[in-house]
Amino acid sequence: MTPPTRVDKVVELRERAEDDALCGLARARATVEKAQERLSRAVAATRHDARASGPVELWQVDELARRRALQAVRAAEGEVQVAAKGEATARDGYTAARQEAQVVRRVQERRRAEVLVELEKRERRDVDELATLRFNTAAR
Repeated sequence: MTPPTRVDKVVELRERAEDDALCGLARARATVEKAQERLSRAVAATRHDARASGPVELWQVDELARRRALQAVRAAEGEVQVAAKGEATARDGYTAARQEAQVVRRVQERRRAEVLVELEKRERRDVDELATLRFNTAAR
C-alpha cells in the first residue's frame, strides 16, 4: 500500500494537464494532416490542364479556372503553415506539461519514500520498546 501524501492532488492535476495537452497535440496533428490533404488535392487539381484548342471564350474560362486553382494551392499552403505552427505550439505545451508532471511525480516518490522510512523507524522503535519491557519484566 502506498501512503498518501499532500502531493497526490498536485500529481493528479499535473497528469490531467498532461492529458489535456496530449489531446491538444493530437488535434493539432489532425489539423495538419487535413491541411496537407487539402494541399495535395489542390496541387492535383492544378496539374490537370483542361485547356484545349477551341473558341477564345472557353480558353479564357479555362485560364480563370486555372488561376483559381493556383490561388487554392497558395491558400492551402498557408493553411499548412498555420497548422504546422499550431502543432509546434501544441508540442511545446505537451512537452512542458509532461516535464512538470514528471517533476511532481518524482517529488511524490521521494515523499512516499520518506514516509515509509519514518513508518519503519516508528515500528522499530515500538518493537524495541516492547522487547525492552519484556526483558525488564522477565529479569524480575
